[in-house]
Amino acid sequence: MICGKSADKSLAYILGVYLGDGCVTRTRDGYPAFRLNTIDMDFADATKAAISDLSEYGVSIHTHPVSKSSKPNHALRCGDPALCKRLVEETCGKQSLPAWIYDAPIEDRRAFVVGLMDSEGFVAAKTHTHTGRRYYMGYKSCDVWVPDFMRVLQSVGIKYGKIGREKPRKPGYKTPTRFTIKMQSWVDSGCRFNIARKQDRVDIWAKTVPYSERSRYPARLISEANTPDAPLVA
Repeated sequence: MICGKSADKSLAYILGVYLGDGCVTRTRDGYPAFRLNTIDMDFADATKAAISDLSEYGVSIHTHPVSKSSKPNHALRCGDPALCKRLVEETCGKQSLPAWIYDAPIEDRRAFVVGLMDSEGFVAAKTHTHTGRRYYMGYKSCDVWVPDFMRVLQSVGIKYGKIGREKPRKPGYKTPTRFTIKMQSWVDSGCRFNIARKQDRVDIWAKTVPYSERSRYPARLISEANTPDAPLVA
């Protein structure tokens, strides 16, 4: 079912999506099915393309409106039992990252990162900014394997910032972990969102000139006469 470098990247991406917004459920007839619900059609299309690299089973996407939302929902479904079994087994039912991901080729690790960031990553507008950089990036999840995901981020050159534990939305809910991502490291890593609305914000951020070129008070040059190695003046 799976062969070739393209399939390896596709599997890594689908595993990321599965650990994020994806799931494996049972149909009314008792058969397993991979599902994804998203408001982003480009996310659904990227997931469908990756599954098509891995499986001969068809992938359906049905779009329908959602009450109290201006955006419709795109429901993706694939009933390949072998693929579903592999996703569940390699992640212990979404309880851990696949063991091989840490030693996988860097392009596969990037694909895995993008799958999770398409699902759970965000690029949000800043409330206040003093630098002209209007957006910031981060990741938020309640899963126990978040520290392991941070290791994978580091392995592809992506740096993260402040880590916080937020209050659960309701009593009995899991406590989410949230951390920021250094956007320049995301750009330098070669990773790109498949979701255009997220990647567009990254591109806008990247086009802003460096702070040193925008500062109203640039660092003053130190006079040569004040440096330790400057010759004494008679």
